[in-house]
Amino acid sequence: MEGTVGGDSLPAGTDPAPDPEIGARALVLTDAFVRLLAPPAPLKQSGEARRGSEVFARVGCTGCHVPTLRTGDNLIPALSHKEVAAYTDLLLHDMGPDLADICFGLATPSEFRTEPLMGLRLVTHFMHNGRATTPEQAIEMHAGEGARARDLFAALPPADRAALVAFLRTL
Repeated sequence: MEGTVGGDSLPAGTDPAPDPEIGARALVLTDAFVRLLAPPAPLKQSGEARRGSEVFARVGCTGCHVPTLRTGDNLIPALSHKEVAAYTDLLLHDMGPDLADICFGLATPSEFRTEPLMGLRLVTHFMHNGRATTPEQAIEMHAGEGARARDLFAALPPADRAALVAFLRTL
């Protein structure tokens, strides 16, 4: 069904429903549902994946993809002061000109917030725009502040690269 404004048809793909599309109670319930979702639990690590975790740290990935963050005070006790294996620092980092294709908020086009790696094994496309289809491709696209870790990854022996990827596939 096509909507109109002032007698003129809305452009194709325009949502004619006024915002917000849900009421206040539904919004509160949806917020509570999302807030209380548990993060995806990592898989049990093989020996190779445990070694990959060490390689991940050694090449500097943990400089931005910090393994754990601690929550602060929260009115919901179950959410207060908990360790979360998010693998992010939640900070903006310059990822180089090749990724500079969009701009979020006050960030420059080449700055991106460190993507949390928890649940990575459930993802099929990587980077902000999904252009990488494997974790290896995503690592290879790191530039700017991520260039050193990318270069160290590329210089690893194949067994160490495979171990690092095996570790990522447990997250």
